[in-house]
Amino acid sequence: MKVIVIGHRNPDVDSVVSAIALSEFLGRIGYSSFPAMAGELSYESAQVLNECGLQPPALIDDVRPKAADIASKNVKYIINGMPVKDAGDTIINSNVRSVPVVDETLRVLGIFSVESFSRVYLRDFINMRVKLVNVPLKNIVRVVNCEVVSGELDRLISGHVYVGAMSLKTIRERFSFKDSVVIVGDREDVLLNAVESKASLIIVTGGLRPPENVVVVAKDLGIPVVISPYDTYTTAKLVDLSRPVELFMDPAEVVSESVPVHEVIKLMTTKLVRSVVVVDSYGKLSGMITKSDLIKDFRRKVALVDHNEVSQAVDGVDEANIVAVVDHHRISGDIRTKEAILFRIEPVGSTSTILWKILREYNISLSRAVLKAMLYAVLSDTLLLKSPTTTEDDIKCANIISAELGVKLGDALEFIRNTMSLGEPKKPEDIVMHDLKVYDEGGYRLAISQILTVNPDYYLGLRDELLRLLTNIASNEGVKLSILLITDYLDNVSHILAVGDVATVEEAFKVKVINNYAVLEGMTSRKLQILPKLLRTISAKGYSALKY
Repeated sequence: MKVIVIGHRNPDVDSVVSAIALSEFLGRIGYSSFPAMAGELSYESAQVLNECGLQPPALIDDVRPKAADIASKNVKYIINGMPVKDAGDTIINSNVRSVPVVDETLRVLGIFSVESFSRVYLRDFINMRVKLVNVPLKNIVRVVNCEVVSGELDRLISGHVYVGAMSLKTIRERFSFKDSVVIVGDREDVLLNAVESKASLIIVTGGLRPPENVVVVAKDLGIPVVISPYDTYTTAKLVDLSRPVELFMDPAEVVSESVPVHEVIKLMTTKLVRSVVVVDSYGKLSGMITKSDLIKDFRRKVALVDHNEVSQAVDGVDEANIVAVVDHHRISGDIRTKEAILFRIEPVGSTSTILWKILREYNISLSRAVLKAMLYAVLSDTLLLKSPTTTEDDIKCANIISAELGVKLGDALEFIRNTMSLGEPKKPEDIVMHDLKVYDEGGYRLAISQILTVNPDYYLGLRDELLRLLTNIASNEGVKLSILLITDYLDNVSHILAVGDVATVEEAFKVKVINNYAVLEGMTSRKLQILPKLLRTISAKGYSALKY
């Protein structure tokens, strides 16, 4: 199973590039992985990827295991119309309990199983009567290994099956061979009676040839005649097994590839079935899930970059197998694993800086395109190396990568400055959702969005609409405090719009919130400056530690 390398729900440049870089690194050390995004690609990220010649990561909004993740592939199947003996042989030779029955386009019609076969076979046995209904002659010929004396292979055979073992007198008194399948040896009188009675099919056993006069009359009347190489008992058993498989199948429980595994489990438990058939988007057979598949560890493998909090992660991460975390934020404590993993968190300005350090430790160099993207990610996440979160490691990383690539650092800074400016969201809905992160401190939930801009007046002009949307976020996310930071990274100041528990904002920053607005001088870093103060204030109110 491939490792999904994915960032937080509102991916910025560092989140997107870190996913690409870590995925390439994992591939170099033997893992199978691919990069992904938990949200739509931002303008700035798109510009960076385009400049570096990189494709955007896959967009994944849920990592809960799906039916396609655990279904057995290359499933054996039976096409409708085939003899039930073929289905039985398939089950025995494949050592399975059931196989899907499909049409020629692989659309699922039902499921053939040991149980479904036994149910029909025992019913016929109890009734002590076998009747064929529209069984192709070719089925009988193939299963019984017959030689065709007369009759077309596509002809459909119907009727009760009789063995002509009695005297002709007794047969005439007790039975009528009309529209019946007659199994008999080379008894000419019984054969003539079967022909004259207009039987549906005459099977001569023991490899014996019927008399020529019988064959002539049968051909004149259009009655099929075949020769079985087996004795009468064996022939009768095989004729029974020549019936089409659909007569022995049950309705199939069918799910699409995208159905979550927990729904498959619920279905199997509720319907008391041993297997579920999986189909693709065209309704064609894709795989099969049995109870034995459900005892495997079917969790998706996920590596997290640029975050380590469930509230910021892709949906379903709590049901995933986390194999790595690389981040530069606080340790939330709500990402838990059963085994030791790669867990690297450092207080630097960019996750890409940490990955650069890991590459140097392993003496591994990634492709030029990815390294260039990492350079841009560092410059973006450190606000052009001016953020309070910027460290010597970030500066060293930017300088060394730019030198290795032959890229002027000034040109890279100018490129990021322009993309940041052009990529600023303009619609109120996009503004409040941009880089939104939700935190949980001992049950106290708060949401913080942040806009990095050189034109804060534009956003402040939308204050009333933004406050209304922040109120909606507070309601939808169940948070006590909803904040939008409008950060002017050139003037080193953040304007704060807050709804809900604004008293916490006042206490944390020693400011007065008037009409849901305040100014935080010298504060631009949510991670290093703003969030820690809020969490300390919240903790002092009695929300002491994250609940595990």
